[in-house]
Amino acid sequence: MRRLLCPVCTAVLLLATPTSFAAPDAGPTAPPPALPRVAPQPQSQSQVQDAGTLPPGDPPIAPERLAEARALVPPPLLYGQLQPVVGNWVEYTFRSKQGTFPVRASVVGETRREHDTLFQVELDYQSSPRVLIIVWVSRAGTARPLVERLAVSMPSSTPISIPVDLLADHAALRGVPVRQRDTELKTGPFAGKGREQTFRLESGQTMTVVTSAKVPVFGVESLHDPESTWSAVRAGTGARPALGSVPLALPRLPGP
Repeated sequence: MRRLLCPVCTAVLLLATPTSFAAPDAGPTAPPPALPRVAPQPQSQSQVQDAGTLPPGDPPIAPERLAEARALVPPPLLYGQLQPVVGNWVEYTFRSKQGTFPVRASVVGETRREHDTLFQVELDYQSSPRVLIIVWVSRAGTARPLVERLAVSMPSSTPISIPVDLLADHAALRGVPVRQRDTELKTGPFAGKGREQTFRLESGQTMTVVTSAKVPVFGVESLHDPESTWSAVRAGTGARPALGSVPLALPRLPGP
């Protein structure tokens, strides 16, 4: 678990660093939004889009900041497509050499703004110690989602929030698509048609993702890299916010 959280925690500690990977013209970031508690509403799931089919021109990320930036976007969000139905949740089994434990991802709130909607998404890492990661993702209509802020909450610690301002499906973070094919999920709660794609990172390692329209929240049925796997095992509705206090918002320092 320590190895899993190191990139995220390091990014949180370094959040006051220059924003060489921020979206252009992001400007100063407001404090985290008030915790919305919106009752689940029946909505139709949006169609899951293929990972890797991204338009050119994503904001550049400095090579020395790539690993840090990648750590700020949870893998199912990075390689999937956010389906922001408030109250929906999906539970993954996370496996690595350090251990195996559930991670539940939920859409727990939305705030409608003048030009877009801000969604609160929580990932509950049910490890020891238990860790809650919260991301606030904005989207306007069919525009690509933007991760505005991220917060980390651990027992007996004050939650800390940092500015992110990264496209949730940023091409440089996903890596180079090297293979894609239709697949059939033969067993499990999400059996049926799926889409498998493989991405190669700058380190030479690969990430393989299987997406399915049956999987809520991110549309991701499984993720696999040389060090870990995520496997969706169940899903449901009725999720509520687990974050019980407003995080301490750390500011972004100006770049050089």
